[in-house]
Amino acid sequence: MFRTFTSFFVLLPSSLVADAPDIRQKTLKIGSIGRALAIFRVGKVCIYNDDDSHVKNQAYEAKIISTLLHYMETPQYLRKLLFPRERELRYAGLLPPLRIPSHPLADEKTAAGNYREAVVIDVGKTGSLLELGIRERGITSEKLSVGQRLTVRLGEGLGEGKRAIERVPRSEVGEYWGYEVLRAKTLAEALKVLKTDYTIGTSRYGQNLYEAVQAIRSSNPRSVAVAFGGSYAGLFEICERQGVDAGKLFDVVINTIPSQGAATVRTEEALVATLALLNALIEG
Repeated sequence: MFRTFTSFFVLLPSSLVADAPDIRQKTLKIGSIGRALAIFRVGKVCIYNDDDSHVKNQAYEAKIISTLLHYMETPQYLRKLLFPRERELRYAGLLPPLRIPSHPLADEKTAAGNYREAVVIDVGKTGSLLELGIRERGITSEKLSVGQRLTVRLGEGLGEGKRAIERVPRSEVGEYWGYEVLRAKTLAEALKVLKTDYTIGTSRYGQNLYEAVQAIRSSNPRSVAVAFGGSYAGLFEICERQGVDAGKLFDVVINTIPSQGAATVRTEEALVATLALLNALIEG
């Protein structure tokens, strides 16, 4: 019997928003991408350098993407503690909320036994003090690092505005808790970083998804990586200039928008179309 994926992992190029004229437009574009990642429960997203000649500064473009995606994934009550004022966040107020379980409203997930994201704000001789996004501060006997973000389970109130907490792995939460943002120098390196059971490339020259579904299902993967091309070049062209064979790099290369009406499909459009189809046809 087919076993559902534990998660989709996504690979996006550093040229992703290079066609946007300014940081405001880049922010809006990344906002739609962050929403798509959350909607389809993407566990990890890796930004890889695609060596596009249209991009003057690959590292800076990658920083913009990763910073904004990381900012979106961070619960609102922790953002001021984790993100200093910087140019990349100038228009962060335009980013849409993700509304995922790790981003509770003020009156949600406040009871003992609930899970929350927290940040260490002070460390003393007897342990650490954490910001929880509620009226009380978390207390643990563990000596952690100031500024460290972690997932915790709330305990009982200790009085004097303190709450006992226990650090836990994300895997214990049992519901979608957000995505992790990673960086890689090349597409091949990104696949190695993600270490998934099955790898899928996306291209207008790829195989029809419906023809590939049975082969993907029969491999019974627990995790799947899906790679996308950039604003100026598709996946095959990126692979060629990085000296790798797309046919060998991926288990399959698929076309999720056959007979496209527009001359080009933007990466953020391909992302939504592909994840929606994979979610319905393979995991559903």
